[in-house]
Amino acid sequence: MPQISYSMACFRDRALDLALDAVAAAGFSRTELIGKPPHLEDPPAGAALTALRRGIEARGLAIATVHAPFGGSVNLGMPDDEVRRQNVTLFAGFAEFAGAIGAAGMIVHVVPKPDRVTDANAPGIADEIRDAARRSLDELAPTAGRAGVRILLENTPRYESPLPLYTHAELRTLIDNYPGEQVGLIVDTGHSWINGIDPVSEIAAAGDRLWGTHLQDVDYDQPHDQHWVPGEGGLDWAAINAALEKVNYRGAWTFEIVAGRNDETPQQLAQMTHRFAMRWIGNQ
Repeated sequence: MPQISYSMACFRDRALDLALDAVAAAGFSRTELIGKPPHLEDPPAGAALTALRRGIEARGLAIATVHAPFGGSVNLGMPDDEVRRQNVTLFAGFAEFAGAIGAAGMIVHVVPKPDRVTDANAPGIADEIRDAARRSLDELAPTAGRAGVRILLENTPRYESPLPLYTHAELRTLIDNYPGEQVGLIVDTGHSWINGIDPVSEIAAAGDRLWGTHLQDVDYDQPHDQHWVPGEGGLDWAAINAALEKVNYRGAWTFEIVAGRNDETPQQLAQMTHRFAMRWIGNQ
């Protein structure tokens, strides 16, 4: 049976212990931790890490993945080298935490927001971002290897950005020279569709380097980062299932749901998602 996981993103309205309770109550046995308040502003260590591990085990849960901090300037590809090095230090700490908590992967974003780049339309800026991302991976990959964690690069929404590295075709080229056990990819199905790409194509482009999923639905005609329960939007979930099977996907099947179409509560969304997962993955 695939490893079915539910992201803590749905429960950022409450403290981490209550979020863990909610994931377990919905029937999930695995979850993805988020490096954002009110859950994990900093990676726990020492007694705090021990207490967290015990709390996770007591609820019958395991940690599939850890999503490192993200947003604004927090990414692998910042062309400002001082900021980039600060990000690498931050991500290294979360990679070590991910290994200590038993996670298989740590998710990171690659592309800066255009407003965090001095001139997103400047000649050569795309190459600067690619070079920055490579330098970051050069420094992070050995840390991940020692921690027993795979760094997972996520496809993020392009919208009108002129910057590179939003798609798996681009990201696959970026990571091909890194060891597969240290660096991989994660597909966000909604982000794919926002970028005008069928998630099936993104899964195929990632191929055997795909080690993570953010399964979420979006509107078919006017997609935004809606993060609906699968089946509530316009994506073809039978085709997505078949595409994952075709690449022999072996990572966690993580659902990243944050909103409902009909004002459902976070707990209702988790329960709806679990019911969908049991039907959908059971059809393999």
